[in-house]
Amino acid sequence: DPANEPARRFSCSDKIYAVLEINRPGDTTRHTLFATWRNPSGEDQEFTKYSFQLINGRARIWVWLKLRRSAESSLVQFMNPSAGMEEFVGEWELRLRVDEQSIGKKKFEVIC
Repeated sequence: DPANEPARRFSCSDKIYAVLEINRPGDTTRHTLFATWRNPSGEDQEFTKYSFQLINGRARIWVWLKLRRSAESSLVQFMNPSAGMEEFVGEWELRLRVDEQSIGKKKFEVIC
């Protein structure tokens, strides 16, 4: 589960969570959350699509990102813990959308 305190910097080994709390009184319809994780190169790294229904007009949803090193770099990991993770270091951006409405972007940094 995600921590209660927001963070802006993460290690390559962290599981990075984003928590979305929705409060739309009277809304009990189905919705779809789209989360796009954009890497420091400006490319879309991961994409999540999640359907949900509001209960009493409310929902608490989280999405996460877990970075994985390439298979070749696992061999030298014991000498260099950040081997194979270099491409993940830098500023990331998470873009969130519910249905067709953008609900925001969040920037964060990954360090190794």
